[in-house]
Amino acid sequence: MFKKHMIWIFVCLMVGVAKGVDLDTTFSVKWNNEPWGSGGLIPAGPPWNMVGPFDFDNDGFGDFIVSSSYAGEYCNGVYHYEAAANDSIELRWVYTFYDLSCTYDAYSSVAVGDIDGDNKKEILSLVDTSPGVSGQKGLQIFEWDSDSMSFLSQPTITYDMGLDSVWEACQIYAEDLDADSKEEIIVSIMDGPWSELGTGGSSRMMIFELDTLDGDSAVFNLEYQDEVWTNWSGWNISVGDLDNDGFKEIYTVGYEYFHIIIHENTGENQYEYQTDFYVASEFYQRSNQGILITDIDNNGENEMYCLTSGVNSLSGELINPGNFFVVEGVTDVSNLSYANFNLFSSYTGGLRGIYLGNADGDDKPNIYLAGHYNEAVYDWEYNNGDPTSPDSYEEKMVFLDDTTDNYTPGNDQGKLRIAKVFSGDIDNDGLGDIVFSSASFATDKPQLYMIEHNGVEELHSDQEIYVPKPLSIEQNYPNPFNPETHFRYELSEPGYVSLKVFDILGNHVVTIYEGFKTIGVHKTRWGGGDKQGQVVSSGIYFYQLKTDGYSITKKLVFGK
Repeated sequence: MFKKHMIWIFVCLMVGVAKGVDLDTTFSVKWNNEPWGSGGLIPAGPPWNMVGPFDFDNDGFGDFIVSSSYAGEYCNGVYHYEAAANDSIELRWVYTFYDLSCTYDAYSSVAVGDIDGDNKKEILSLVDTSPGVSGQKGLQIFEWDSDSMSFLSQPTITYDMGLDSVWEACQIYAEDLDADSKEEIIVSIMDGPWSELGTGGSSRMMIFELDTLDGDSAVFNLEYQDEVWTNWSGWNISVGDLDNDGFKEIYTVGYEYFHIIIHENTGENQYEYQTDFYVASEFYQRSNQGILITDIDNNGENEMYCLTSGVNSLSGELINPGNFFVVEGVTDVSNLSYANFNLFSSYTGGLRGIYLGNADGDDKPNIYLAGHYNEAVYDWEYNNGDPTSPDSYEEKMVFLDDTTDNYTPGNDQGKLRIAKVFSGDIDNDGLGDIVFSSASFATDKPQLYMIEHNGVEELHSDQEIYVPKPLSIEQNYPNPFNPETHFRYELSEPGYVSLKVFDILGNHVVTIYEGFKTIGVHKTRWGGGDKQGQVVSSGIYFYQLKTDGYSITKKLVFGK
């Protein structure tokens, strides 16, 4: 049986690798940064991690944050970019971690959140620190300053996470996991060099929350940690509710074999291990930063899209391709396994980042994939139908680097290795943009790109037009409630949303959620606490769901 299964996979792989993909000419390059060889030393090193879009100063122009990986003179750093008029992007702020590790291929990972609940965004940067060097703090947090309209020049909060080192700062994520109106920080790290794995090095996932902040002194509450990994780190953190039970899962992906580890929030500050399994049979079938959970067909049942990076030789030849999988119909994540995965396609150059957007403006959801060694950005546009069938999508390339690759002997850095991708109207000109990064040391190629749609929609006569539902939120349940109530809302396009509670006089009681959400159905909870964590008085309250240009307000009742 196993042999038959592997033969079927092999056939599918070959079909996926061999098929051609059309280049969508409705997108064109509008901006890129200066390559290293032209004097563009920022970012200093390949930007492995990038998050966006945001609008920190509420001026209508998109912001995004980049972190770099580099050793030696320039070390690693974090960078704030903002779009400007006329299809341009400018560097607004930079911080370089000279006081931390610059010995190895130093790595930093970034997220954006509001962990202190003051309605000011922070950059959260997870940074490599040197093994055996005391006093180094791997978590560095920079708060937005509304007076200077920039991030502060020095870290607002630092934290060593109780580790001897952060030898590989793999991923950081910020979200309110347990609906207590406080954002948790999730990190995946490797504590100890690769050579020490099994003899002293370990990988882990940690979840912690800011407890108190007194001036420069911050106290964090460690809510959970998983130290079961014995080799290699978790290179991806994703959060979602795949089984639609109202409780968020945390998905961490181990590097080797595309190893998925799942934990689930089960209450305030409570988490439980669910399962772990491999989505590959070959040692080098790896994964990096490639899971998306959404309800793409708006049927109330979430899908999970995930990627493997595969492996290529130092000159870019195929060893194992990267794969694109889809999962749906999971009612209990503890039972999730490789058998649930539907293979969509394979890519000789592997895959890295994934993002849900609608840059072509046709109201059909688009899944953008970062084609790593293929030097391409792929667009899987959903056209209605079964989301687990490739026939329900149209696949195109929206970018392809066709310039000459100047290889450096002994490494693969000549290629434009596309790593992260996001979309939106970044430059506020009414046309959709896609921004992506290159994880390459190539001196003759840019590290950051913005491509833009020309506004002309390409439709085929045999395609069914997808009409999304408007912004909506259901009545909370139960209502009246005590001790907690649940919310279920739906978005027709990705963007920033806020869900807030107000009292009968219009006073702001608490923010249940504020941040970026993808297309589809989302669920969250409220345990009746206000901004200070105190249980509110019995009575009538109002909750408001708000996004760009839309808001919905409904009544709820809390009874003790």
